[in-house]
Amino acid sequence: MLAPAIVCMLTVLCLLCVVNTANARQSDFTQPIDVSADRSEYDEKAGVQVLFGNVEISQGTMVIKADRIAITLQDNQLSRIEGSGSPIQFQQENEAGELVTGQANAIDYNAISGSLVLTGSATLTQPRQRLQSERIVFDSTEQKVSAEGGNNGRVSIRIQPPSAKK
Repeated sequence: MLAPAIVCMLTVLCLLCVVNTANARQSDFTQPIDVSADRSEYDEKAGVQVLFGNVEISQGTMVIKADRIAITLQDNQLSRIEGSGSPIQFQQENEAGELVTGQANAIDYNAISGSLVLTGSATLTQPRQRLQSERIVFDSTEQKVSAEGGNNGRVSIRIQPPSAKK
């Protein structure tokens, strides 16, 4: 049986690992984690912790904002994190101090398979590049990103040219 505070910490740690580990500022992972929401409910029998309303999770330079985050445990192990927002937003500085941002209407992280799916006007912006589509899938085990435009949409990628050397 996991206490709600431990479940909350598991949520934050998974979101931190998933959002953009490759570009994350490593010193952020040694900083305290702060979580706030208008309301929190824990259903021990179902193994589900839900944070509602103005959910904000921060650690170092990383900030995640959502309307709702649900964490599901299976056999007292993290199984899934689902979130929704209008939109869910995240940002974090990379090691160079550059801001990496993203947003989507919904997020679904499967801790068992290691897949993160951003859906609904999903955008990932990194220094010198931006990816937009209806659905972005990140497979953490394979370190692969794929994007789909949806029924009527297209995938949009913008890559900035290298800076001119002086």
